[in-house]
Formats: sequence, structure tokens, C-alpha cells
Amino acid sequence: MMDEILQRECRYRTSAKLPETLICEDFRFPSLAVAEMATSDAVAKLHSEMINDGTRVLDMTCGLGIDTFHFAKKAKSVTAVELDHHAYSVALGNAKALKLENVDIVEGDSLDYIAGSSDVFDVIFVDPARRDSTGRHFALRYCSPDIIPALPLILSHCATLIIKASPMIDIKSAVRELGHDCVVTVIGTKKECKEVIFKISSGSEHLSNPKPIKFEALTTQGTNFSFTPEMETDAIVSYSTPKDGAYLYEPYPAVMKAGGMKLLSATYDIGKLHPNTHLFTSEKKLASFPGEAFEIVKVLPFSKQTIKLISKEYPDINVATRNFPLSAPQLAAKLKIKEGGDRMIFGTTVPDGSRLLIVTKMGTPL
Repeated sequence: MMDEILQRECRYRTSAKLPETLICEDFRFPSLAVAEMATSDAVAKLHSEMINDGTRVLDMTCGLGIDTFHFAKKAKSVTAVELDHHAYSVALGNAKALKLENVDIVEGDSLDYIAGSSDVFDVIFVDPARRDSTGRHFALRYCSPDIIPALPLILSHCATLIIKASPMIDIKSAVRELGHDCVVTVIGTKKECKEVIFKISSGSEHLSNPKPIKFEALTTQGTNFSFTPEMETDAIVSYSTPKDGAYLYEPYPAVMKAGGMKLLSATYDIGKLHPNTHLFTSEKKLASFPGEAFEIVKVLPFSKQTIKLISKEYPDINVATRNFPLSAPQLAAKLKIKEGGDRMIFGTTVPDGSRLLIVTKMGTPL
């Protein structure tokens, strides 16, 4: 009885992020905690797109198995290692329920498994646990398993290593910690950055000054953006002040995390509002942009007169600040408005350093 209550609760909590997996009525959950930490179907699908058809994959951190099961749809075979006995048992049952005959679930410590194996996989995927009894961790060296000292061992057993990390991780510090040049992929939704992926080739050497060789920003159901550091360095940025009737663009969270702001300006021929303001503007609406578009209703100076005008004309309006001396809640309080409705006001800084309030219509599709 208690297990059935758990299953109903887990299905309810994960219905939005696991719509594909939960088509299987016999899919089970080991615990609510594992359910809440599991990868979504949409993100796991992006992970599976990082591997080639017919590859042999080792998933070092099975958990609920969502990544494992998505890999299995493309891979020749997937071996998944799970340390927790109950989670291991449930994953075994789920592989059978999903009729995935190319999946092998192994119970044990993944580093011990690799050390005792002679297998060389095409891809090793690892999603180190970022939570323990002391709290949440962002740096790889504080996660479990600690893959940093084990990198030589892991890389000797694969052609490609894919490491999933926290969206809060410092990318430059993580690359230095890994000690290898790598491709950095940032994955997110249109509203939230979900994770950062580091992809290392086993043929790469340990370096004293490693660097990202490519950045990819992948947004589920959105436009993607990729670039090399050299492309960003060489890009010529243009700056513009927004106007009434024009359009304002804010990059998706994954793009913001990956960077490439100068290149966005050059690639899409749009003006950036300020070196430290990651908003862009164009007079004509773009056909595509890796971010959200807003139609500009009014551009107003940040002044006492404007504050009075806003509170009278827009009693209900959403508030955001980008490179502005006030936070969004502080600006909302100063404007004396209630957040809501279909308008968004941005408090921001433009090329000449002045502060503006930009009233926009929300959710303009690209």
C-alpha cells in the first residue's frame, strides 16, 4: 500500500518532465528523492544525441535510469552501474518493462567496476551526485564519485567521456580542474539553465592550461547556438539604444551561461545595449534568435516622473532588471506596481551609460 502511494506521488511529481517514459504503466520509482533528481525526457534526449548510432555506452551513475534508457534507443549496448541496491533493483525492472534488451544494469561502485573491467567503451557518461548530508555542491571535486583523480583510469576505458555538471558550475574553473581541452555544452529550457556538459576525448593530453575548444548552447524546443572561443574573440559587436516599436531580445539561459555575446551581435546583426547588458535590439523582428523576443511599447528614462507614470499607466506589469542598480523586487517596490499581466518592464543600462525603463509586450514568438 505504501509503495503504491509512493508510485502515485512520483508519477504526479514527474508527469511534466517524464511524459515519454511514463507512457509505460509498469515504470516504477525507487524513491521520491530519486524521482525529483532524475533527468527529464527532453534533456535525456539531448544527451542521447551526443552519441553515435551503434555505440557501446557505460553510464556510471544510473539513478532512475532515464539517461540509460534514452541512450539505449541509439546505442548498440548500454551498461549502467548503480551503487544503491534498491535503485539498482528498480532499474532492472524498468529496463524489462521498457523492453530494452540491450541494457545491462550492474550493482556496485562504478569506479571499482571500471578498474576491474577490460572493456573499452565508445562513450562513458557520468552524472556525479551533487547533494549529500553537507548540502549541495557545484565543483566536481566535491561530487560523488570524485572523478578528478580517476580521470586517467576512466579515459583509458573509453573513446569519449561525457560529464554532466551543475548549471551553477564555474566553467573556467571546471576546465582547469579537469585538465583537458573539452567541448562545453550548456543545456536548458527557455526559462532555466539545467546543466553543463564537458566532453573529453580520450586521446587528449593532460594540460597545464586546458581550454574549451567549442561551446554549445542547447535549448529544448528553442534555437541552439554554438561557437568557438576564437569566433567570440574576433567578433565585432555593435551597440544600439532601443526605440519605441522596435524589438528587444534576451538570450536563452543556456546561451547566457555559455557566452558568445559579441558573436550574437555580429551573427544576427543586432545591437547590444551595453558591454555589460546582455540584451539586444533591432528595428525589424528577427526570423530566429536563440532567445526570447519582446515587442517594445515604450522606452522611458529612469526618473521620478517616469516612476509616477508607470505606476498610473501599468498597475500590473512584470519586472526584470539587467545591469541595473536595483534588483527586480526593488524596482517593483519603487514603481509601486503589482507584478503580473502580459507586459514586462526591463530596467537596464544602454551604451551611453544612462538608465532606461523599457516597457514590452511579453512572449513575442520568433
